[in-house]
Amino acid sequence: MLSLLPVMTGRTLLNNSRPSSDGDRNRLDPMVIQQAQESIYEFFIQTVNQSPSETVLLEFKALFIDGEASVNANAVQALGQILFNNNEQNFVNTIKRSCYILINNWSSKRNHQAIQGLIAILGESIDPQPQLPTDSSCLRRWLNRFINSEDYQEIKLFASPYNSRDQGYWSHRYTSYLLVPQYLNTSNPVEQRELARKTAKQIKERFNFDLAMYTVRCDPASLEEETNKQKYVNPTSIEEDGLINLIKEVVATNFLFSYTNYANIFIQQTKNISYKDFKQNLQKYLTFSLKNESIIGIFKTNLAHKLDNLYEAHDEEKLSVDLLIRTCRRIIEFFLREDKQEPSQLFILLANQKTPLYLVISLLKIILICKYVRNHLDSCLAQLIRYYENYPEDECKWFINFLEVFNIVFAIYTENVQYSLVKVKDVEADNQKVIDLESYRIFPQLKGVDLQDADLSGTDIRGSNLSDADLRGANLSNANLSDANLSLAKLKKANLSNAILNGTKLAVAYLHNADLSGASLWDADLRRAQLQQANFNGASLIAAQLSHTNLQQADLRNANLKNANLDNSNLRETNLHHTDLRKAQFRNACLSKADLSKANLSDADLRQSDLQGANLEGANLNGANLSGANLCGANLNSANFSRADLSGVNLSNTDLSYTLLRHVNLSGANLSNANLVGANLFNTNIEQAKLDGAKILRHSGISEKRLLALQKRGAIIQEQVFPV
Repeated sequence: MLSLLPVMTGRTLLNNSRPSSDGDRNRLDPMVIQQAQESIYEFFIQTVNQSPSETVLLEFKALFIDGEASVNANAVQALGQILFNNNEQNFVNTIKRSCYILINNWSSKRNHQAIQGLIAILGESIDPQPQLPTDSSCLRRWLNRFINSEDYQEIKLFASPYNSRDQGYWSHRYTSYLLVPQYLNTSNPVEQRELARKTAKQIKERFNFDLAMYTVRCDPASLEEETNKQKYVNPTSIEEDGLINLIKEVVATNFLFSYTNYANIFIQQTKNISYKDFKQNLQKYLTFSLKNESIIGIFKTNLAHKLDNLYEAHDEEKLSVDLLIRTCRRIIEFFLREDKQEPSQLFILLANQKTPLYLVISLLKIILICKYVRNHLDSCLAQLIRYYENYPEDECKWFINFLEVFNIVFAIYTENVQYSLVKVKDVEADNQKVIDLESYRIFPQLKGVDLQDADLSGTDIRGSNLSDADLRGANLSNANLSDANLSLAKLKKANLSNAILNGTKLAVAYLHNADLSGASLWDADLRRAQLQQANFNGASLIAAQLSHTNLQQADLRNANLKNANLDNSNLRETNLHHTDLRKAQFRNACLSKADLSKANLSDADLRQSDLQGANLEGANLNGANLSGANLCGANLNSANFSRADLSGVNLSNTDLSYTLLRHVNLSGANLSNANLVGANLFNTNIEQAKLDGAKILRHSGISEKRLLALQKRGAIIQEQVFPV
C-alpha cells in the first residue's frame, strides 16, 4: 500500500497525492493509518526530549501548518498517508495528540513559554498563506476547521494557568473546572487526560496556597507591617475587606455548627435505613443551620418534591453506596443544571440572593457525605461556566461572585488547609452565640498540604506552617521561607535554589535530590533530614543544625558551613571541595571517601569521625580536633594540621607527605606504614605514636636525638630525596 504514495520531494507535502474526490474514503488499511499516526507521535516524543523547544515548534509548524517536507521524512510520509486517506477525524486525532505530547513534556519541565508558543502557532495558522500550493488545500481546510473547533479551545486552556488573573477572558480564571470534562472523557488521548488532571490539580493547589498566604498577611487584625501587605496578590475578585470578612464568617459558622462533624453524624445515623427515610433525613440535613426563612422556603418549594419522587422504586430498599452516589449526583444537578442545557431554577433563585453562601454550603454538605461526586460537581460547574462565558463579565458578576465564594468555601473545608479564628482582642459580646469577628484574626495552617509539583517560585511565605507538606518536585526557587516550619515535609527533587531558609525548621524533612544551590540556610534546623544527593553548591549553612542527617553523595562544594553541627551525620562520598567548615562539629560523623580537598576545617571538631579513604589534599585543619578519628587510607597530601589534635587517630597506610603537622598532638596515634616524607613535624608530639614502617625525612623539624628514638620504635628515617 505504501507504494501508492508518491515520493516526497521539494517543498510540497502533498504533490499529486490528493484523492480525486471527497467521496473517496478509507483508501488505506486502518492498520496503515494507525502505524502512520504512531510514527508521527514517536517523532515528536523523540524531538521534544532531544531538542530545544524552539526547534520542536519549527518542526511542528513545518509539518502541520506549512505542509513542508523539510522535517523528518518518516513523519512527512506518515502525514501524507493520513491526508491521502481523506478521513478528517484521523487528522484531527493526530494533530490533537501530537499537541498533548508536546504540552505534557513541557509542562513537566515548567517550560510555559513553549506551551504558549505552540498555542500561538496554531492560532496564527488561520491567517491566509497564499504561498502554499493548491495541492495543500486539504491540509489547510482541515486545519482551519480544527482551529475553530472545541478541540483547540481545550488546548488553549493549558496556557491559562500561566497568565495572571487580569489576562484573557474572565472564564479563564476558572480553568480548573473547565479541565474536568477533559480528563473525565475516556475518548480523549491519555496524554490529554493526564495533563488535564494534573493541571487542574496544580491550579487548585496554587489558589489554596495563595489564599492562605494572602489571608494570613492581609488580615486587618494582623500584626504585619502595612508595607508587607502589598506583597501578596489577592487570588480572588472579591475586595480585601470583603474577602477577609467572608472567610471569618465561614470559619465562625463552622465553629458554631461544625459541618464536618454533622456530616459524619448524618452518615452514621443513615446506615441501614430505608431509602425513603434517607431522603427525608437528607432534607433536614440540607436545611440544618439555615436561619433565613426565605431560603428555607425556597428549599421546601423547589427541592422537597423532587427528592420525594427521586428513585421511588427503591424507597423500601436499604440505602446502598450506589443509591447514595446516584442521589447526590441528582441533587447537585437540581442545584445547578437540572436539564443539562440551562441553569436550574433552584440555582437562579439561590445564586441571586444577597449572598450565594447558602447555595455553596448546600453543595459542600453534599460533598461532605459523599466525596465520590466531587468530579460530577466540578463538571456541572464547568457546564455553567461554558453557558455564561457567552456573556460579558459585567453582565454576570453575580455568577462570578458565586464561583469565588465556592472556591473560598471549598478551599476552607475540603483541602488540607486548616483555617482557625485566633482571638486578638478581649471584647465582651452581648450574645454569647454571636462571635465578634473584629476581635479575631484568621490563622491558616498548611499542615500536610499537597503541593506536589506546585510552582511557588519567588513566593514570600515566611513563618508559614508547611509541616508534613508534600512539596515533591515543587519549584521554590528564590522563595523566602525564613522561620517557616517544613519539618517532616517531602521535598524530593524540589527546586530550592537561591531560596531563603534562614531559621527554617526542616527536621526529618525528605530532601533527596533537592536543589538547594545558592540557598541561605543560616541557623536552619535540618536534624535527621534526608539530604542524600542534594545539591548545596554555594549554599550558606552557617550555624545550621545538621546532626544525624543523611548527606551521602550530596554536593556541598563551595558551601559555607561555619559553626554548623554535623555530629553523627552520614557524609559518605559527599563532595565538600573548597567548603568552609571552620569550627564545624563532626563528632562521630561518617566522612568515608568524602572529598574534602581544599576545604577549610580549621578548629573543626572531628573527634571519633570516620575519614577512611577521604580526600583531604590541601585541606586546612589548623587547630582541628581529630582525636580518635579514623584516617586510614585518607589522602592528606599538602594538608595543614598545625595545632590539630590527632591523638589516638588511625593514620596507618596514610599519605601524609608534605603535610603541615607543626605543634600537633599525635599521642597514641597509629602511624604504621604512613608516609610522612616532607611533612613538617616541628614540635609535634609523636613519641607515643605507633610508628612501625612510618617513613620520616631526617630534616622534618625533629632533632637527631628524637629521630634516633623514633627509629628504634620502628620508624624508617630517610635522607632528603631530591627529584630527578
